[in-house]
Amino acid sequence: MLVFCGFLPLTKTCVPFDLTREVSVSDNVQVLSTHYGVSQEELYGVCARKCTIDIRCNAFDICKDQLLGRTIRGWTPLTPGNVSAGVCQRFQMKCQGGDYLYRPNGTCVSHDYCDFENDPEPSCFLSESLNNDQFYWTRHTGATGSSGTGPTSAARESYYKYIETSTTGIGQKAILESVRTFQDKTYCLTMYYHMYGDTVSTLAVRTQKGKNAAIDRWQRAGDHGNAWYRLSGLSLALDSETKIFIEATKGSSFTGDIAIDYVELWPFACP
Repeated sequence: MLVFCGFLPLTKTCVPFDLTREVSVSDNVQVLSTHYGVSQEELYGVCARKCTIDIRCNAFDICKDQLLGRTIRGWTPLTPGNVSAGVCQRFQMKCQGGDYLYRPNGTCVSHDYCDFENDPEPSCFLSESLNNDQFYWTRHTGATGSSGTGPTSAARESYYKYIETSTTGIGQKAILESVRTFQDKTYCLTMYYHMYGDTVSTLAVRTQKGKNAAIDRWQRAGDHGNAWYRLSGLSLALDSETKIFIEATKGSSFTGDIAIDYVELWPFACP
């Protein structure tokens, strides 16, 4: 294992970068800077130095086939995952007690994510909204049961969640709601979504503070084609009384499946 050590400007402490996993060169990340070099060793030095200086940075990738380096905002949970062709090595700032070193105050924190690979899933901050649901989201792998709608595979890894629209009434809603208490600050929500079919209705992200009316924060409607898309960043002002809802509505026929995958909630505002 290769380890790099940088000195943080504010604390003068040494923070090592550990090789934590391999990722695809096309992995969707919040890239801060990209660099090309003549060798991997050169890129290691450049990226470790850049990441140490930039307080937003917590990781960097070295993509050996392209001789490409990129510094990254955020971090990747230390869980196994599938890797496509064109492998990059991800080096992250080592932090005891959490997945991520929050650089502004030097504390170790973790972020919430739902990849739907396990059931139950301890890291997931969402659960079925038992008080508001009219039908449930379905955890699934592979293609959905109806032709002309739904994905054929997950956006990442093996499992995803979707609404099965062949049996439920028009206009009914399946809702996931947050089940953790938030700090009083702005968070960043990211996720993959798939909306394919002639009768796809709507997918929305909403927040609700206490008993106040829920507020739409993001929404998509209609057929987007047979592809996964990524909501790359939705800033949400949250506090201990506020919940997040992800709501999918059934259209007029069985060709209205809506799917989501790899929902993440980062403890900072989106860039």
